[in-house]
Amino acid sequence: PNAAELYEDPKEVWIPDPEEVWKSAELLKDYKPGDKVLQLRLEEGKDLEYCLDPKTKELPPLRNPDILVGENDLTALSYLHEPAVLHNLKVRFIDSKLIYTYCGIVLVAINPYEQLPIYGEDIINAYSGQNMGDMDPHIFAVAEEAYKQMARDERNQSIIVSGESGAGKTVSAKYAMRYFATVSGSASEANVEEKVLASNPIMESIGNAKTTRNDNSSRFGKYIEIGFDKRYRIIGANMRTYLLEKSRVVFQAEEERNYHIFYQLCASAALPEFKTLRLGNANYFHYTKQGGSPVIDGIDDAKEMVNTRQACTLLGISDSYQMGIFRILAGILHLGNVEFASRDADSCTVPPKHEPLTIFCDLMGVEYEEMAHWLCHRKLATATETYIKPISKLHAINARDALAKHIYANLFNWIVDHVNKALHSAVKQHSFIGVLDIYGFETFEINSFEQFCINYANEKLQQQFNMHVFKLEQEEYMKEQIPWTLIDFYDNQPCINLIEAKMGILDLLDEECKMPKGSDDTWAQKLYNTHLNKCALFEKPRLSNKAFIIQHFADKVEYQCEGFLEKNKDTVYEEQIKVLKSSKFKLLPELFQDEEKVLSPTSATPSGRVPLSRTVVKPAKTRPGQTSKEHKKTVGHQFRNSLHLLMETLNATTPHYVRCIKPNDFKFPFTFDEKRAVQQLRACGVLETIRISAAGFPSRWTYQEFFSRYRVLMKQRDVLSDRKQTCKNVLEKLILDKDKYQFGKTKIFFRAGQVAYLEKIRADKLRAACIRIQKTIRGWLMRKKYMRMRKAAITIQRYVRGYQARCYAKFLRRTRAAITIQKFQRMYVVRKRYQCMRAATIALQALLRGYMARNKYQMMLREHKSIIIQKHVRGWLARVHYQRTLKAIVYLQCCYRRMIAKRELKKLKIEARSVERYKKLHIGLENKIMQLQRKIDEQVRAPYSGKMFGSLVSSSSVALWALTEKCTEFSLSCPYFLQRQELESENKKLKNELNELQKALTETRSPEVTAPGAPAYRVLLDQLTSVSEELEVRKEEVLILRSQLVSQKEAIQPKVNNNQQMYGVVKQSPQDYHMLNEDGELWLVYEGLKQANRLLECQLQSQKKSHENELESLRGEIQSLKEENNRQQQLLAQNLQLPPEARIEASLQHEITRLTNENLDLMEQLEKQDKTVRKLKKQLKVFAKKIGELEVGQMENISPGQIIDEPIRPVNIPRKEKDFQGMLEYKKEDEQKLVKNLILELKPRGVAVNLIPGLPAYILFMCVRHADYLNDDQKVRSLLTSTINGIKKVLKKRGDDFETVSFWLSNTCRFLHCLKQYSGEEGFMKHNTPRQNEHCLTNFDLAEYRQVLSDLAIQIYQQLVRVLENILQPMIVSGMLEHETIQGVSGVKPTGLRKRTSSIADEGTYTLDSIIRQLNSFHSVMCQHGMDPELIKQVVKQMFYIIGAVTLNNLLLRKDMCSWSKGMQIRYNVSQLEEWLRDKNLMNSGAKETLEPLIQAAQLLQVKKKTDEDAEAICSMCNALTTAQIVKVLNLYTPVNEFEERVLVSFIRTIQMRLRDRKDSPQLLMDAKHIFPVTFPFNPSSLALETIQIPASLGLGFISRV
Repeated sequence: PNAAELYEDPKEVWIPDPEEVWKSAELLKDYKPGDKVLQLRLEEGKDLEYCLDPKTKELPPLRNPDILVGENDLTALSYLHEPAVLHNLKVRFIDSKLIYTYCGIVLVAINPYEQLPIYGEDIINAYSGQNMGDMDPHIFAVAEEAYKQMARDERNQSIIVSGESGAGKTVSAKYAMRYFATVSGSASEANVEEKVLASNPIMESIGNAKTTRNDNSSRFGKYIEIGFDKRYRIIGANMRTYLLEKSRVVFQAEEERNYHIFYQLCASAALPEFKTLRLGNANYFHYTKQGGSPVIDGIDDAKEMVNTRQACTLLGISDSYQMGIFRILAGILHLGNVEFASRDADSCTVPPKHEPLTIFCDLMGVEYEEMAHWLCHRKLATATETYIKPISKLHAINARDALAKHIYANLFNWIVDHVNKALHSAVKQHSFIGVLDIYGFETFEINSFEQFCINYANEKLQQQFNMHVFKLEQEEYMKEQIPWTLIDFYDNQPCINLIEAKMGILDLLDEECKMPKGSDDTWAQKLYNTHLNKCALFEKPRLSNKAFIIQHFADKVEYQCEGFLEKNKDTVYEEQIKVLKSSKFKLLPELFQDEEKVLSPTSATPSGRVPLSRTVVKPAKTRPGQTSKEHKKTVGHQFRNSLHLLMETLNATTPHYVRCIKPNDFKFPFTFDEKRAVQQLRACGVLETIRISAAGFPSRWTYQEFFSRYRVLMKQRDVLSDRKQTCKNVLEKLILDKDKYQFGKTKIFFRAGQVAYLEKIRADKLRAACIRIQKTIRGWLMRKKYMRMRKAAITIQRYVRGYQARCYAKFLRRTRAAITIQKFQRMYVVRKRYQCMRAATIALQALLRGYMARNKYQMMLREHKSIIIQKHVRGWLARVHYQRTLKAIVYLQCCYRRMIAKRELKKLKIEARSVERYKKLHIGLENKIMQLQRKIDEQVRAPYSGKMFGSLVSSSSVALWALTEKCTEFSLSCPYFLQRQELESENKKLKNELNELQKALTETRSPEVTAPGAPAYRVLLDQLTSVSEELEVRKEEVLILRSQLVSQKEAIQPKVNNNQQMYGVVKQSPQDYHMLNEDGELWLVYEGLKQANRLLECQLQSQKKSHENELESLRGEIQSLKEENNRQQQLLAQNLQLPPEARIEASLQHEITRLTNENLDLMEQLEKQDKTVRKLKKQLKVFAKKIGELEVGQMENISPGQIIDEPIRPVNIPRKEKDFQGMLEYKKEDEQKLVKNLILELKPRGVAVNLIPGLPAYILFMCVRHADYLNDDQKVRSLLTSTINGIKKVLKKRGDDFETVSFWLSNTCRFLHCLKQYSGEEGFMKHNTPRQNEHCLTNFDLAEYRQVLSDLAIQIYQQLVRVLENILQPMIVSGMLEHETIQGVSGVKPTGLRKRTSSIADEGTYTLDSIIRQLNSFHSVMCQHGMDPELIKQVVKQMFYIIGAVTLNNLLLRKDMCSWSKGMQIRYNVSQLEEWLRDKNLMNSGAKETLEPLIQAAQLLQVKKKTDEDAEAICSMCNALTTAQIVKVLNLYTPVNEFEERVLVSFIRTIQMRLRDRKDSPQLLMDAKHIFPVTFPFNPSSLALETIQIPASLGLGFISRV
């Protein structure tokens, strides 16, 4: 494309500006060739006419498309020029708070003047192992690249850190070293990496100082070589230092300080160990108060002193040496306070007993007089004689300062040597990475010898840098087979020649120093004569004869000649050194002895390695003149030699460049001064790199990336299967000038601006497509709008017409209603009148009819009442007549009945008196009494118990009672009343006696009381005898009565006959007397007595039998108990007589006897069971034979083909030959063999597939059970210890194999569960079967081993997580972030020299499918190994946490990944992982929740980010992200297409304000190494131990089942 095409409206350009350096402006009018003026509009809205240079007609540089602004790599910019670089850095630094940016091979680091949370160990881990282009720019990325290239290319590396004072060089170098220390680790246990890092505080305290530009400015250059062994672990380090700024020891400018160590000493002066140094406040000493700024804000010098001393101790500098160093430093401070008094113009003296000098001499251990003398005098030697000459006060002060500088420089070198000794490794160094922290290009108002040396060093480094960049470009072109055309780039060799060549500035300076009367003026004249007008780079200032100007690569610098010679000579009086050498203080002479042995930097002896790795190099420092003048080397000469050596080292390594930029001179955080930044960018060679890149083909795309990005510019027919040919065809159509691009082997190379042109075409195409889409959408929207309006109009019409119709209908209804109302109103009035008349008529009728009815009623009532009166009167009269008649009849009946009754009574009385009746009544009474007497006699003879005797007496008493009753009745009916009374009294007596007997029986129920011979028994027997006698008497009386009755009967008989005849009653037979005797009551009593006797007899018999049986059994039991009791008493008596030992033996013997008896019983039972088993076995054999016959019959029916296809499997009939107890027996000597076969040599893959899960655990537990059964404590402990050690050993050996670790985690858990399940504790036995409960351990409580196994399981789990992490780590970033799962959503943006990993899946690239396949593999292995489901859930949760944490961490460190389309990709990928969880039924494992921060980060990339409502939504949505993470994502958010909008800084500030009250971690990255606490929920096994078979493949033939 020509200029006219590129400079079209709308297009933005950069124009120069005196304040902002470059300003952005918009073209208002297209540029046409020949135009002299461009019409522009500035950003603030002001219009401007920009005049083109009439000579060059150079157009202003074009501004990059907005999509490219903020790129990680400046070389990715389409237009590579100064304003583009400056603007890109500013946008990244101010808007995104990103301090690092790549510029090709250079890392540009801008000092933020603020502590940033981007250097933690989590960030180091995130960068470790990553490709440089894949991550956001960082010092760690450069360090990782160097470390990786060292290992990959077997070549030493260098990291060159340069920049102005205050730009952050030392900090960058420090972080690089910390990275190596963290990533590599040390080979030995001496913590070399700690020592390497500990060298920083020491070197900073003695080599750093506060300047106006930097609070911690390094005032020396250093090159630290970090040594590595063959496994690339740190083994040691070596430091070389360059050009210490000695002048700072004696002089500091305004607002500056001396070296930190002096202020640290003054701050610690009060410490007891420092009392002898006699220090005070820093303002007391001349050497520390000149700057007037002894304190740095935020720095505590006393604390820093503690850090310095700790670092010295760590590096092996003993306390005595440390105190020696502090003595020398304190001496330097006191030396600065030494004053001189002038005697005359050429001589001076030290005041007598001058305190500062006295203290100095005491500390240094030298003579006061000698030191005072040689401070004011010097020795001059001529050819013939030596004489002492006094010196002036000014010379004396200079000599004092020179001595102080010399002592400090030597002390500095001594400390560096000791640090190197401490860091030196005895192990052979394989390779190294050097970190060069050296001053950048400097230019001040007054530039002297120091600035000259610094700028000379930078010229050499810039030349090396240019050559390296040039070489890399050439290699790239050759690799891609692009025609190589020589690129013209700035070569600063002429400038280097001007300084170091023969007759160069340094040569002339050294020559002038040798002259006796050489001076700065004469040297300046020589310079003018040699170089002025002969070298274009050398100039003379117009107004000065003591200065010269050199055109450096960065800028012109004017140097003042004054002081050059003195600083180059670096002279110090030899006599003063001799006084110090004679010191009694050991350390001081040691400092100066080293001078005699010092080697030339170029003649350093190799240490047995290749010269590139040599470490025995003495720091090339400014050295004082020595006695032999021919060996004396000037500072310039030494510096040149050390610089040559440095360049040799750097050229032999692969360099990596870090350029530090100071954004402002006021140390304001995140403030960007464009002028200062441009000045440094020019000085550090960044723009030169860009210029070299821009001169050739700066933009490079792989064919796939080009195709992905510019697919929109191709038609369907242009797309071929060959991507390379497709790209070629399209490019030939798009860019007609073939010189603007070249096709390489794998990449397309574009000249500057071509990518911008392609982006413009792409944007135009997309814009045209957008317009077409908008046109269609807008047409569709308008059509939709019209249709809606039309529909609305029709609807309105319909409603209006409807309304009108409703109104008319309403009118009609109202008219009709009015008529109806009128009709009803009229009808109502007429009806009211009619009803009124009708009511009046009815009322009259009612009154009349009522009157008539009442009259008729009154008449009827009177008639009715008269009838009632008549009825009652007639009735009364009839009743009175009837009652009189009835009363007369009743009276007559009564009189008659009384007469009849009297007659009947008379008859009955006569009958009662007859004796015959009583005879008949008592016919059987005598017999009954006899029977009772007989029974009583029998009972008396037989010895009954008390109970039976009582029942007998009671039955007798009942019989007597009945007799007595009869007798009483008889006596009542007899005329012998006196006899009856006697009988009654006797009866009462009998009753009382019976009651007493019963009472006695109830009170004394014991067998002893009622036993024969007892007193109670005798009383009862006596009473029975008396009762029987009484019965005899009663019998006699009955006989007498019977005879009397007979005589009475005979006397009464005639009378009865007479009576019968008189009353005319028929004579009755004697049997009828029974009927006449009170309705036969006596008979009923007698029958009842008989029944009662029978019942009592039955009860007596049954009770007798039961009592006899009970008595027999009780007697038997009593007998056996008596025997047992007697035996026990005998044993007890015997035992009490025996001694204690014999007692125990006897009790044991007794217990053995008891157990023997029990065993015999059990053996009998066992014999019975054996018989049953034998019987069952016979039946089983019969059944087996029958089954075999059946199978043979079936086989005959199968064809031969089927037999070949299916091999015959023997029928496995489970035979329980023996009742196994679920134990395994092994010999003690086979324990190691068991562990070896079952643990150490077991291959998980075979076992997992072929055997039951957890088999080794079951086998081990069954072995433990047998040892427990044997009660063998040692065997149990030995087996458990060997098992645990064996598992540890196998995991140590094959700990990186997932299957092995998973297998042993599963088995360890199963073993732990078995120990719990069969422990016998109730809590673990709930789920067991009765049979399993029988298998519980009986003798040992293995709770302590359960704890050990639990700890082991936790260790294995953590190891499993580490293995998982190592396997998943390489896949996560590629699969979750880089790979485009949804193709074509995110177009690839132009990339710079640092190519990121391609998002298009190549053969070796991991995709999301790779991750899911790996997860499937892990899950299936764990399931095969029978791992507890709860444990699998915990492992899956941990895996998902690692995936989420690593992905989010990477996202937070990669600007190119923070875009809308990437958010969509991440959410899709997360949904796929969730789908996997659903498939595996693991949604309740908590794994999904661990992805929440990643999901929220993806949502944050996709949500709208403009208004306050959006900010509120973001704050409520992102509750799983920390404030730092939210702000970081918003800062990194990058539009992939120019249709997306950037996040405004104000919006990010709003978010920060809203989240300021959140109490969350300031940590930016998630801890990807975090492992969730693991638990092992108890999971009992349903497997019966006795059914477990041991396969022969395990080689455990020496174990037998029990």
